[in-house]
Amino acid sequence: MRVRKRGNILDLVGNTPLVPIHRLNPNPRVTILAKLESKNPGGSVKDRIALSMIEAAEETGELTPEKIVIEATSGNTGIGLAMVCAVKGYRCLLVMSEGASIERRKIMQAYGAEIYLTPAEKSTDGAIEEVYARLRAEPQRYFCPDQFNNENNWRAHYYHTAPEIWEATQGKVTHIVATMGTTGTLMGLSRFFRERAPEVKVIGVEPYYGHKIQGLKNMKESYKPGIFNRRLPHRIVNVHDEEAFEMARLLAKKEGIFVGMSSGAAMAAAYNLAREIEEGLIVTIFPDGGERYLSTPLFSLTEEVPPRGPRFYNTFSRRKESFEPLNPPRVGIYSCGPTAYELAHLGLCRRVVVADILRRLLEFRGYDVCHVMNITDIDDKTIAAALKAGVSLEELTNHYTAEFLQDVDTLKAKRASYYPRAREHIEDMVEITRKLLKKGLAYVKYQSVYFDISKLPEYGKLSRVDLDRIQVGKTVDLDDYDKDSPVDFTLFKRSTLPELRHGLFYTTEWGNVRPGWHIECVAMAMKYLGETFDIHTSGTDLIFPHHENEIAIAQALTGKPLARYWLHSALVYVDGQKMSRSAGNVITLRDLLARGYTGRQVRFFLLRTHYRKPLNFSYQALEAACRALERIDSFLTRLTFIPDGPRLEGLDTAIAQLKEDFLDALDDDLNVSRALGAIFSFIHWLNPKMDKGLAPDVREKILEVFKELDQILAVMEFMERPSDPKIEELIKCREEARAKGNYAEADRLREELKKMGVEVVDAPFGPIWRLKRRPEDER
Repeated sequence: MRVRKRGNILDLVGNTPLVPIHRLNPNPRVTILAKLESKNPGGSVKDRIALSMIEAAEETGELTPEKIVIEATSGNTGIGLAMVCAVKGYRCLLVMSEGASIERRKIMQAYGAEIYLTPAEKSTDGAIEEVYARLRAEPQRYFCPDQFNNENNWRAHYYHTAPEIWEATQGKVTHIVATMGTTGTLMGLSRFFRERAPEVKVIGVEPYYGHKIQGLKNMKESYKPGIFNRRLPHRIVNVHDEEAFEMARLLAKKEGIFVGMSSGAAMAAAYNLAREIEEGLIVTIFPDGGERYLSTPLFSLTEEVPPRGPRFYNTFSRRKESFEPLNPPRVGIYSCGPTAYELAHLGLCRRVVVADILRRLLEFRGYDVCHVMNITDIDDKTIAAALKAGVSLEELTNHYTAEFLQDVDTLKAKRASYYPRAREHIEDMVEITRKLLKKGLAYVKYQSVYFDISKLPEYGKLSRVDLDRIQVGKTVDLDDYDKDSPVDFTLFKRSTLPELRHGLFYTTEWGNVRPGWHIECVAMAMKYLGETFDIHTSGTDLIFPHHENEIAIAQALTGKPLARYWLHSALVYVDGQKMSRSAGNVITLRDLLARGYTGRQVRFFLLRTHYRKPLNFSYQALEAACRALERIDSFLTRLTFIPDGPRLEGLDTAIAQLKEDFLDALDDDLNVSRALGAIFSFIHWLNPKMDKGLAPDVREKILEVFKELDQILAVMEFMERPSDPKIEELIKCREEARAKGNYAEADRLREELKKMGVEVVDAPFGPIWRLKRRPEDER
């Protein structure tokens, strides 16, 4: 490690403090420490790399007094370089996007740096291109630290940031979270801990494609830094913009820590990690402070405060919108259901659980919900499966429909108000098709009927699809029939010979046909919910072409939107690959039940990750969810069996805060993970106060609150205090044996109780017991 001897402001670079996160920590068994890089003299983590790169260049002779230091920056590196150059006397030219915050520009100029702005739409990439062009034109005039490719970037963190964390935590750190911009911080930390303490897991945080988090980079959307090596971190996770922005705001409001966008992203990742692991010590790097983002929407005080009540992210508008039903208090929800030819896999199960949480929240808020979920019982897949199995289409689809409804019950989801089947609504589809033909928006060709996309200029608003880039056979519906345009889609298709032979057709004026997938959903949705309804739910994989085509049919037919709000669940992945039959990685609910997991545990696993975030399935992640659920179970068991004791001060305030935080989280686009955080925070607050027991009315009041919250979650297990003289006598004998130090006898009695199916928990106030739950009891 280089010894620094300067005697100026640069002596203060590094050795930034670690501060604990309390109210935003969802797991009492995990410690979260934030490393406040805003305490560097220039206000960010980039002071470290600016100093490292400049001093290294001085030592090698690359940087001499007559040269201008030039760098492309999104802000913080530029501020660091401006500060270092001010101290050392170098002229500094910083090239940055017009989209960077005004505060950061002003700070650089205050240090004496010159600024050149590039077009905002090109982001930092435009700045990089400009700098490289100047270097090519006048190589002798400039010195470019080139932070994206400079090894001294990551070395600053290898030699300083990482050892600081190790020493400050006395080697107890288990996980480190760092965001990805130039990736120097992540690379330096990863290299250090892989060499010195490989048991410490270093996790990178990458924004999603098209993000607006200043200072961060998605490696696929811009020039990838040369110093970046994806194999070095133990893991890389993604965060949504809204998640990062909201966490930055909450850090200020609930922890008194005023930070910027990238720090919010780091905290969001640390929060999710704390929920995932059982115990540990997480250090998360907060790159800068919030004051340099006051001109951005992050802390804008001019925006309207959203009204209380549910707000959902509408895929159609690409933003969160306050929920206002068409005909309150009635709410109509349509959900894409199963194709009845196979058992429900976890992707479908997730959609079922998300729709159920949505419905339960709205009903909790006093709405009268009509929930419709379709059953696709005639399409290519069901027909192929029936022909292969040698059974009738009705027999096959009835079987898998019954299996699906059993899975719905296993997942503790409320059954929908209606489960319409496509084959029951053929006449509705025929009538819709006739109207579209009459309007000139559809055409008949070779006894099939197609929707003419060219007649609908608004086509593509949901998916933002570029029709010029559509790949035939990959992005449009698959069929073997000729159409006027490859992007047109089928309303009714001519029956094949096998379908004709088995009677799988409908006789119409166009010939013997069967319906296409898209018109089925439109006919059933409008039949039960009207021409326009409130909410359509499904998965992101169906946005195009299915939902786009549903919208097209409805718009062409009625001139109205089919649904006002579109809520889409992200996909389920296994080892980074989408769960699908073609990938051979499908896991069904029945697979998990066969392994001994319960429907309640699977439901909890599916709902604890925000529905718009991809869900990565692994048995390790499922076990982590089971352990988190067990913490709730253990708390409720303890609460149920706790002996009578004193009253509890501050309970009413704590309960009010719990309910407010819980419902605020769910109202905020079904943020179940934050709602669970409110529950775990309450449990963490109450647990130590229960050691002396609770007054009976206090105990019942808390239980009633949890039952109220579980009307939405449907994951908790409540029980009555059991009474069995034989069991209680054995427990009494065991306690007497323990008191006398006869632990062999105490263990023998515990085993005897275990064989009777009795779980004994030793609490500070004495043993409590319950009959052990069996998986089949929860299915």
